[in-house]
Amino acid sequence: MKLVVLAAVLLLTACDATAPEAGAPTADVGATSEAGGTAVLDSRGVGAVRLGMTSAELEATGEIGGDVTTPEFACVIRELTAADGWVGLQDGVAVEIRVDGAARTPEGLRIGDSRARMHEVYPGVEQYPHGFIRPLDAETGYKFFFENAGDTLTGIGLVRADRGCLT
Repeated sequence: MKLVVLAAVLLLTACDATAPEAGAPTADVGATSEAGGTAVLDSRGVGAVRLGMTSAELEATGEIGGDVTTPEFACVIRELTAADGWVGLQDGVAVEIRVDGAARTPEGLRIGDSRARMHEVYPGVEQYPHGFIRPLDAETGYKFFFENAGDTLTGIGLVRADRGCLT
């Protein structure tokens, strides 16, 4: 994708004298990480990994590692390689994505932030047995985890409303 964008910029530069100089910084509107390697988990996913992708589509991203399924999961769990985390699959489709380190949401909530910060960024977030949830739309929601860390956010998930991987 970035190669296509770069090719388009170079083509436009050659055709239009007012185009930015080659090498000038340009914004990547599809960016899912920032300088320093912080992954951004948005309402679609992280990196090239998106909810609703099939196993084959996930493999094609090059951002999926090995199977890390353990008994606490009700899904097949695959490691993310573009971020510290995993993706859960049910019936061969991605239904949950979780990041556990060096990650944030587009609204600026970061792994390591406090519960108070989570409530500030996402007013109305609701507690559920495994953490907190904030619906994004009728089909998806963010999940926030404070596992064995008191008031420190340890994980952010994106999950389909009708499914989940934790038992």
